[in-house]
Formats: sequence, structure tokens, C-alpha cells
Amino acid sequence: MKKLVLALAATCLPFLALAHNCPNEMKAIDAKLPSAQLSAEAMSKVKDLRAKGEQWHKEGKHTESMAALAEAKKLLGM
Repeated sequence: MKKLVLALAATCLPFLALAHNCPNEMKAIDAKLPSAQLSAEAMSKVKDLRAKGEQWHKEGKHTESMAALAEAKKLLGM
């Protein structure tokens, strides 16, 4: 029984850690935005992805949030 509980905990903990990493990703994006050299279209897309990431984080949709934030970071060259 102990092994089962430990196995489940080991499987779930990384996902829980990622779920709470959304705010750190948003902070990193916010820090990079002022110095980003992007076209107006790319900047708009980054800001939209960042906003969606925050919205989904608040709704508990952390997988979607992390995907949107990762795309924003990619556009920023991070």
C-alpha cells in the first residue's frame, strides 16, 4: 500500500508543480515585454497569449495556460 501511495505521489507532484508555475511564467513574460523587439502584430499576439494564460490559470486550466505562456515565450525568444 505504501508503494502505491508513493508511486501516485511521484506521478502527481510534477503536475502540481507545473500548475503553480503559471504565475512565474507570466512574470518572466512581463519582464521581457518592455525590451522586446517585435512587430506590432507579434507583440499583440504575445499579449493575447499572456492574457489567455492568466485567464486559464485562474480557471484551473493549467495545461492550457502553460501552453499559451510557452508560445508567448517562444515569440519573445525566451
